[in-house]
Amino acid sequence: MKRFALLAAASMLTTMWAGPLLAQDAGELRIVQTFELQSVEPRTAGWRLRSAGIVESIVAANREGEIVPGLAQSWSVSADGLRWTFTLRDDAVFHDGTPVTGAAVEASYERLGPSAEIYGRIPLAEITSEGQTVTFNLTEPFGAFLAYVFDPSVPVLAPASFGADGSFAQIIGTGPYEIAQLDLPRNLLLERNADYWGKAGLFDTVRLEAATNPDTRVNIALAGEADIIQELPTASVDRINASGITQVQQVVLPRHIMLMVNAGQPQFESPELRRAMSLAIDRTGIAAAVLGDPDLAATQYVPPVVPGWHFPDFTPFAHDPQEANRILDEAGWVRGADGVRSKDGVRFAGTVRTFPQRAYLPVIAEILQDQFAQIGYELTISVGDSAEITEGQTDGTLDLGLGIRTMMYQVPDPIATLDLDFARDAVPPGAVGSTNWHNQELREAVAAYVATADAQERAPYRATIARVLHEELPVIPIAWVAENFGVSKRLKSFPIDPILQDWRLNEIELAD
Repeated sequence: MKRFALLAAASMLTTMWAGPLLAQDAGELRIVQTFELQSVEPRTAGWRLRSAGIVESIVAANREGEIVPGLAQSWSVSADGLRWTFTLRDDAVFHDGTPVTGAAVEASYERLGPSAEIYGRIPLAEITSEGQTVTFNLTEPFGAFLAYVFDPSVPVLAPASFGADGSFAQIIGTGPYEIAQLDLPRNLLLERNADYWGKAGLFDTVRLEAATNPDTRVNIALAGEADIIQELPTASVDRINASGITQVQQVVLPRHIMLMVNAGQPQFESPELRRAMSLAIDRTGIAAAVLGDPDLAATQYVPPVVPGWHFPDFTPFAHDPQEANRILDEAGWVRGADGVRSKDGVRFAGTVRTFPQRAYLPVIAEILQDQFAQIGYELTISVGDSAEITEGQTDGTLDLGLGIRTMMYQVPDPIATLDLDFARDAVPPGAVGSTNWHNQELREAVAAYVATADAQERAPYRATIARVLHEELPVIPIAWVAENFGVSKRLKSFPIDPILQDWRLNEIELAD
């Protein structure tokens, strides 16, 4: 097994760059990401490990979100839909040199599966294996199986990744890169897997570093101290491009900026009250001023880049403070001398929780503060850790949460995210959707969608789910997200994955 060293203490990020990239060894690819990596435990870090090319699954996803072969070269499903059998590649080996076998795959799923949120929703009876095949036996047909088995919290790991009691011990995957050094939470050094079954990576090593402050990321781009820099503020794009060192690539993602509301509070308990809040928002103005593109203003819950889930015939969200005030007047929310409404002793006010890692979120919060004041809502802003939003959902203290949601988060079918966010009685780990909101029609449509793999049967369920979210507004979409990546001019290209499943580091090439 190759070296896997845990460094004793984290270095300060500012010491990790010794000078301009041109002076660096061309054998290393340096990437700056937005969020720190707190752990390599698959349950919490699986998506980061997969996107970095460290771990893989039996299936993969292409850039269009279609499921394609991964560690399994082929698969079949029984006529009754209860048995999914995968034939594994003969040439795939783990980073410690042991072969990928049916027994190893079975053991990995058995050990990691019980704690997985998405994979755990599969109606699984048992897993069996023989030679280079592994079979998943279900208790009932489950049409979303291929997407859900792609859950990154259940990667295929080597037997040596687990302790004697079966618990997770270390990451030994199969991807084109493997872990060489860990300096959590800021630094992860990878080295090329010379025995990878697929396309080999160009770079000897890949260094992934975290810079949570957006100004730090801008300075890194201007100094040419990294090859790829994630999430650059729109306001800095022109300055970065003019540097002649780093160029910005932009891609519209299956992600939106949203306002989570606590539907259990009297201020937001009805769809009409939530619609009043929505009408107060000038989405086009926010998209133009903060994101640099008025066309990023959200018109419905699911962005148009998500195939089959965006409906052009839906009435777009409007900006109409006059109508919002009329709704609130009719609902009995009366303005006080200070301009803030109240009803039955309840003040029309609350705190929005947001976080600074996405630089545009605190700015949008300040704009919402002004726009909500026009309809008599007093908004207080709290900028902290993103976990404080979900903590507030769980303990009931959340008024409003301003965050982002990726429709194809973790797996390439948005149904997994929609189910997690809107079809559960309690807020499960990883959910950032509704708070104290229940809709039986949506839940039934979600259940019917995941039960079938037939595209024609699924279409009306998609429409129902999208319509209910559009009309009920359990969360209020504000804008789509186009992410700005800084790319060094020494790279020929950076193949940004539009569905955010894989950084595809083994496809990056140097400029001529």
